[in-house]
Parts: sequence; structure tokens; C-alpha cells
Amino acid sequence: MKLVGYVRVSTKTQEDNTSLAEQKKKIEAYCYAFGHELIQVFVEVGSGKNTSDRPEFKKALEMVRDKADGIVAFKLDRIARNTRDVLALVEDTLQPQNKHLVLLDLNVDTSTPTGKMILTVMAAVAELERAQINEQTQGGRKAKAEKGGYAYGSPKFGQSSNDGELVENEDETKIIDLIRRHHKSGKKANAIAKYLNAQGIPTKRGKQWTQQGVINILNRLYPKAV
Repeated sequence: MKLVGYVRVSTKTQEDNTSLAEQKKKIEAYCYAFGHELIQVFVEVGSGKNTSDRPEFKKALEMVRDKADGIVAFKLDRIARNTRDVLALVEDTLQPQNKHLVLLDLNVDTSTPTGKMILTVMAAVAELERAQINEQTQGGRKAKAEKGGYAYGSPKFGQSSNDGELVENEDETKIIDLIRRHHKSGKKANAIAKYLNAQGIPTKRGKQWTQQGVINILNRLYPKAV
């Protein structure tokens, strides 16, 4: 395979130590031992743990896309913060392009049956971790709700959470009233969504309105009437 190497240290104070050199040395040794062609090694210093904050990592992925078969790193945490992020990288970015990931510390090579099996186990462990976190979160929410506080999910459009209590969001209730008036005038949900977007009015999460988003508001105003 043709591989692109990626090495990283998290702070600039580590730049002069042996970490970068050792990572690169192990990657080169691996490629030599297994007959892979190492096209280039990208070096990242002092960037965040999120892949979106790493310019050299982006360049590495671009080279993988255009010129290589995969990307190789010494350790999982050089690529991402945790197993879930690595799985997302493989499933969302690499696999759709028929590219591979090699992690030397975990003996993961997604081009091989063994590597795929290890990745499957990692996925199962990550799913278990998510289930445990959800269970703990639900337990905390239940306890909070029993004390009379608001605990379940994000407040609906038109509401905000203040110290565990739901309160009216005046700015959003004005938008709800605007939606109601446009609906009363005969406009369809899709037309209302287009109007809101044209006026630069965002949703609760700062995104553009969709037809379904408007319908959700109308369903709350007129249950079973939309």
C-alpha cells in the first residue's frame, strides 16, 4: 500500500523532545517491514484534539484521497481523542473512499481481516461506553426531575431553561407568533420556512428553517390540525 504518515504532539513544549522523531521512526520501520510505500509524513505541533482544528491532518487526508491508500499513525490518540472519533473517521471519511487506517499501537490495519475484526471490537466497546454514559445521564436527569427541576432534553422552541426551570423565551415566542400569523394567512409550511430564512431568522440551533421545522411549531399550536 501507499501510505501517508501522521505524527503529532499536543503542545509546542514537546516539539523538541523525542516524541515526533520516535513516532516517525516507528512509522518508517512499519512501512519498511511490511513493504508499504511511505509517501510523506505530516507533522502537527500544538494543535487541538479535534481533527477540524488540525491543518496538517487535513492535508494528510487530502493526500490520502488523491495519492495514497491510507493513513498511518503510531497511536490512536495521535489521530483522535477516543475510539468513537476514530470510528467516525473510518466510517464517514475513509471507507467511502475505499481508504484505510493503520494504528500501530492497536495493530489496526483496516485493509486486513484482522484489522477489521479489531475495529469491529472497538466499535462494540464504543457502543457499550455510549450506553453506559446514556444510562448514567438518564439516572441524573431522573433524580433532577424528581426534585422538581427541568432535566429532559433541550427546551422546545419558545422556551429556555433557567436554573433547572422552563421559562418563556420572548424572542422565540415572537417568531412562533409570526409563524402563526403567516399560517393563518394561508401560507404553507414550506413558504413560511423560506420567508424566515430570507429574513435571516434562525432556528433555536442557529440553522435555517425547513418545512418540517415549521410543521413542528404548527403542530404545537394546532395539535392534529396540520
